[in-house]
Amino acid sequence: MKKEDVIIIGGGPAGMISAIQLKRYGITARVFEQHRLGGLLWNANLVENYPGFPGGIHGPKLVRLFSQQFEALSLEPTLDTVTSLGYDGEDFLVTTQQGIFASTTLVVATGTRPNTFPPGFLSEGAVERTYYEVAPLLDMQGKQIAVIGAGDAAFDYAINLSRKNHVMIFNRTKEIKALPLLVQRCATIQNIQYFEDMPVEQVMAEENGLVLKFNQDQEKAVQVDLLIGAIGRSESFPPMSAQLVREQTMLTKLGRLQIVGDVQNGIYRQTAIAVGDGLKAAMKIYQYLKE
Repeated sequence: MKKEDVIIIGGGPAGMISAIQLKRYGITARVFEQHRLGGLLWNANLVENYPGFPGGIHGPKLVRLFSQQFEALSLEPTLDTVTSLGYDGEDFLVTTQQGIFASTTLVVATGTRPNTFPPGFLSEGAVERTYYEVAPLLDMQGKQIAVIGAGDAAFDYAINLSRKNHVMIFNRTKEIKALPLLVQRCATIQNIQYFEDMPVEQVMAEENGLVLKFNQDQEKAVQVDLLIGAIGRSESFPPMSAQLVREQTMLTKLGRLQIVGDVQNGIYRQTAIAVGDGLKAAMKIYQYLKE
């Protein structure tokens, strides 16, 4: 079993900048990413608060720029899924679908996973037409798409898809949690309709699409081609061994274990924050390895 100086789990902005900064110190980290570099930036219609881009930048374009900088340093991710984390008293043990990898230090930048609809909400045939991220749908056109949610993601997804499709946003209450800026933009786009106080009770599959059914007070049903759930996200943290749980605080204080980015930032999920977290983590790990 080969031992690494540093293992980074997650190829989003936090994990990428950690690897980039470590390479500047002469340290090549092994970066595990289960899908592709970029994380949730692939879903972002427009990133407007990342320094250096007046007027904002589309999420996929920012991913490409990050990736170019990553690859220019001869860095590349290991495409694999981490299934658990351990600690044997000396090394971190990272178990993946391909095997077990050991490291002196560890950066966990695993981000978040989408909250899914509860059991029974989707009929069996509706599952395959339901998505929780917008990235797989960006090439769709001429579709009727429903978005359930009332936060930033719901309105941003609607804007992203409205260029080529008709989008309906369904909010189960009258409270909007999204940025007023996003709400105002949606209101000016002809291809977007917003419905408040419209709780969807069930989604049924039909031969050519989906039917959204509302509560008993509303007889109307809406037919769409696809459904997106934008009902929040939760931290995505690999299972940890009992020993690692016991030693986590001590290892973090030593600088050996760094948990960064969206996986620990709660509602403060922003690219700029994740990048700062990842950069600081790399600097702390370098100090530990140097000492």
